[in-house]
Amino acid sequence: MASQETAVTPKELDAGMMIRRALFLLLLIGVTYYYLGIDFKGLSHPKGMDQAQIARQIADGKSFTTRCIRPICYTQVANKMKAVDPADAPSFVDGIPDTYHAPLNPILNSIVLGMAKDTWEFEPNQRLYTPDVIITGVSMILLLASIGVSYLLISRIFDPRIGGVTALLMLMCESLWRYSQSGLPQMLMLFLFSFAVYFLYKAVENAQAGKPVFLWLGLTGGFMGLLALAHWMAVWPFLGLVLFAGFYFHPRGVQLLLLIGVFLLITIWWPFLNNQRYAGNPLGAGLYLFYTGNASTASEDSLMRDLEQTTGALDLNGLPSKVMVNGITQLSDLYNYMGAIVVAPLFFLALLHPFRRREIADFRWCIFAMWIFAVIGMTVYGLHPFGQEKTDPNNLHIIFLPVMAGYGLAFLSVLWNRLNLPLQIPIVRNGHFIIAIIISALPTLLLAPTRIAQAVQGDERLTKTQYPYYVPKLIVDYASMVKPNEAIVTDIPWAVAWYGNRAAIWLPKDKGQLDTLRDNGKLRGQPITGLLLSQYTLSASVTSVTYRSQMNYDWREYILLRPTLMFGKSEAQQRELQSLLLSNLAIKQSASTLDSVYLFMTENPIVPRENEATGTLSR
Repeated sequence: MASQETAVTPKELDAGMMIRRALFLLLLIGVTYYYLGIDFKGLSHPKGMDQAQIARQIADGKSFTTRCIRPICYTQVANKMKAVDPADAPSFVDGIPDTYHAPLNPILNSIVLGMAKDTWEFEPNQRLYTPDVIITGVSMILLLASIGVSYLLISRIFDPRIGGVTALLMLMCESLWRYSQSGLPQMLMLFLFSFAVYFLYKAVENAQAGKPVFLWLGLTGGFMGLLALAHWMAVWPFLGLVLFAGFYFHPRGVQLLLLIGVFLLITIWWPFLNNQRYAGNPLGAGLYLFYTGNASTASEDSLMRDLEQTTGALDLNGLPSKVMVNGITQLSDLYNYMGAIVVAPLFFLALLHPFRRREIADFRWCIFAMWIFAVIGMTVYGLHPFGQEKTDPNNLHIIFLPVMAGYGLAFLSVLWNRLNLPLQIPIVRNGHFIIAIIISALPTLLLAPTRIAQAVQGDERLTKTQYPYYVPKLIVDYASMVKPNEAIVTDIPWAVAWYGNRAAIWLPKDKGQLDTLRDNGKLRGQPITGLLLSQYTLSASVTSVTYRSQMNYDWREYILLRPTLMFGKSEAQQRELQSLLLSNLAIKQSASTLDSVYLFMTENPIVPRENEATGTLSR
């Protein structure tokens, strides 16, 4: 084992320590500048943008509502409203109550966005949307604070050397920084979980010393409750904590009641105050997420786009295969889910090591129990393969990274010390730490020069946007063609709601459902007058819109519109083809050029305007 922390002496302020701290600070500043400045292209994840626009709604005094409207959520809210008043219906323009997301991350971001209301408008010469930078900055602050708390925790469990290396590994972990750029709540979760684990270890220490643990268990339950309010999936590791606490802490009934009571006191109000009130059940739209990926619904996208879907029409025929696939996915990609930190998986080998200090040995089993239940939750609700989704919103492995890396480093230290090496030489004594840091950081360090060169020398229109799916300038331009009391139907509603600040309805399952939504909007004076399709849909292959069973079959005319126009040998032929192709479309007037990354159709008059940039529209 590593040596225990020594008493405070003047040696702590010697030149070597001051140099190490200065280098760490410089590295921290440099890495933060790289990911927030050079490498940043705007929020990277759809659910991150979705939570961001909810935060802006809150800051604008519109409560916990969303302008990113999922058809199934619209139906859920509409059914609840009509049960009270048959003539009532949800609003497109003001946004419907959101019952999909956990509330804490949007509420936190709303506080910061509320202090910067003058940045909400997208300026003509902007490439990066300023609120993107603000939200990412908040996530990065939480990441850096989590590194500090993790350093204190690992130093307390083992020693400052292991704590310092853990902090350095976290600082060099690209996955953590990618999550901070996504808008997802993972960095808030990491921050809250770090505190919860720190207080939990204090409770384990006190239990071993025969001291009271009420305060520390209460704080643990409180932070685990806040963690659940950041992401409902965090209920799963809490179940593992309850299992451990039920056997470990005495008196069992009282301690367990305290832990669960504080947790419920913090979390239980939201399901009933918001979800039950607006959706008719405590789970809200989360009720449907259990079914995503099974044989009937195929994916979350297809489920959420279905205006008429109800739980009664869903079945669990595909659940066993889904669970098997998700379990295999987690096992095969576990290293990447844990941030590609080489020592983190060594935690599982550390379970076999007989640590001399009882609290260290016992605490690892608590971490393991929480992780096992987290894996069960991720298996049931799904986790994308790492290559498809590097910042999966359901990834809970990432919050276990610091404490597992700490145990992995401690176990590695034990093995290193048994190699009979000349440990009196500093570089040999710390060789295992150096190897762990190099292996973990090398992929990022090798790619950094190329990324920096591309960012500095490349086209800013591409290097400062999440091209081709999210180009804020174009989205704002198209959204400006739609009046504030009108709505847009689109395959990227989160981006249109966030950047365009318009009501954005996710492209429904078929034209019949679109007609239903359009009729509802007209009755309330909130017509749907725009349709925007991105490369998510436009890049679909021809074979994917051939059969009626395919999700985009009803939108094949829009998908094939521009490729078909290319067959026109002259401008006159193209206009003739366009007139023929648009005749049967619900929203007919094209407002985008053939080389634009988006297809935008509108019912409103188009004002001619000079082209602004490659791929922009003519208005």
